[in-house]
Amino acid sequence: MKALTTGLMAIVLAAATAACDGSPTTASAFAPESDGIAMARQSRLTFSSTQSYDTQTPQTASGTAGAIDFTGSLTTGTPCYDVKASHRTQSNAVTVTVTASSTGGFCTQVITYNNYTGQVSGLSAGTYDFTVVHDVGGSSTTAYTGTVTVQ
Repeated sequence: MKALTTGLMAIVLAAATAACDGSPTTASAFAPESDGIAMARQSRLTFSSTQSYDTQTPQTASGTAGAIDFTGSLTTGTPCYDVKASHRTQSNAVTVTVTASSTGGFCTQVITYNNYTGQVSGLSAGTYDFTVVHDVGGSSTTAYTGTVTVQ
C-alpha cells in the first residue's frame, strides 16, 4: 500500500510540475481578459538612411493606416557620420529626432546629404502634430513640423 501511495504521489507531483513549467499564461480563471484598464498602443519606429553628394530628399510626412510615413535629408559637412533616429509619442504629438554622430578620424570635407525614410507605426486613428528634429553634434534644429492625419 505504501508503494502504491508513493507511486501516486510521484505521478501527482510530475503532473503539477508539468502544469507549472514557468511558461507565461494567456488567460486566467481568476481575472477577466479585459480588466477595464485602457492600455496605450505601443508605437514603433522604422528608419533607414543613405548618403548622396548631389541629391537631397525633401522633408515630407503623410498619414496612412495606423502610421506616419516620412522622408527627409540631414546635411553634414563630411560623409563620416552615423545617422540614427529615435521617437517620442505623447498624446497627439509625435516627435522624431534624427541624430548624426561623427565617426571620428580623418575625413574628406564634402557636403553630404544623409537622405532618410521612416515610419512611426502602431498609432491610433486621429490627427497628430508631427515634428522632425535634426541633431548634428549636439546642435538641434527643427526640420519639419506639420499636422498629419492617421486613419
